[in-house]
Amino acid sequence: MAAGMNTSSVHVCKYLLPQNKERTVYDGFIESLGQEFHLRVELPVNKDLKFSRIHCDAKLATILRGSLPIIRTRLQQCQQLSAFLEELRSLVDSAVRTNKMFESLSTAPALYGKLINEISIVKWDRVVDIDECFQKVKLQTIDSSAREHYISVHISSQYPNEAPECSTDLPSEFSLQWNSKMSLVDVLQQFDKAVERHQTFWNVLDEIDKSTWVLEPEKPCRKDAARRIALGNNASIQIVVNPLHPTQLPECRFLGADQTIKPLRDNMNRSLQMWDSSKSVLSNLQELMNITFPSPISSKKEDFCSECSICYLYRLDGAIPDKVCKFPACNKAFHQICLYEWLRSLPTSNQSLSKYGFKNIYGECPYCSQPITVRQEDK
Repeated sequence: MAAGMNTSSVHVCKYLLPQNKERTVYDGFIESLGQEFHLRVELPVNKDLKFSRIHCDAKLATILRGSLPIIRTRLQQCQQLSAFLEELRSLVDSAVRTNKMFESLSTAPALYGKLINEISIVKWDRVVDIDECFQKVKLQTIDSSAREHYISVHISSQYPNEAPECSTDLPSEFSLQWNSKMSLVDVLQQFDKAVERHQTFWNVLDEIDKSTWVLEPEKPCRKDAARRIALGNNASIQIVVNPLHPTQLPECRFLGADQTIKPLRDNMNRSLQMWDSSKSVLSNLQELMNITFPSPISSKKEDFCSECSICYLYRLDGAIPDKVCKFPACNKAFHQICLYEWLRSLPTSNQSLSKYGFKNIYGECPYCSQPITVRQEDK
């Protein structure tokens, strides 16, 4: 490396620090894919000395194998230490990946044999998918109500000494109990038990999905505990069912025009003590609000999916029009963000800060000119 070389930006390796005032010796660590390796770089003391040195620990030297002569040559040629360290880190990353691949291949035959044997015990008809490296296996179980459920098992090269990572369609966390003597059979048995514990939860939501117009989510998954149910034109209720106590009163939030939802909210608040856990959640909600939910048998979903009266879209960045003009003769629906931007553009609109720190913007409805407001937090 030429004398006078720039060492001002050795941020590439944050654990490589100068060891003298002249900044000719650096010592510390280089990080690569979660591993740390000891590294020492010695630079020329003055312009008459052209020779630079690099030292690394035995583990890094083994991984780099025949690349060290090339690395030393590049150190001599580079004018900036930071540029050399960038090249070195890229080379180390590549070498570490290659080394991990060889380590995986060396253990693969034994691991493949073990997994094939375990899958044969589980039964192949329960295998939905398996990748070519046998690192991810997707398994299926069918519950007592003929519903399908899936668990994806991610297997490392240290299996079974290292527990597999599991992702499921359960509405609550799946905690795998594991020791090195266990297998995929044990994973599936624990998953089956967890599925059975949630039968009542899925029964509750299946009844709601079948008997009401669910506005959100559009395509519910088995892990989804929330439903936004149509109550009428521009009015809905969002409920969140507790997966552990599915027959209890769910969290409820009314959305829509005040003149429509206020009587329903008042009815519910007056009747909360009437909740009967022996009845279905759907029946309880209807009795508390003193209504019957619009049914797919007698109505169309389009009747409850009014587009935004400003942007003329129903869904905008995942949001639906849930801000409604309170004037009954108007009753237009808007996205929160659309109404906020509309009111902000009006010279006659005003803003105020509530006692809770929220900014409210006041103005006129774009259609009927009646007073309307939206909170800045909702934009």
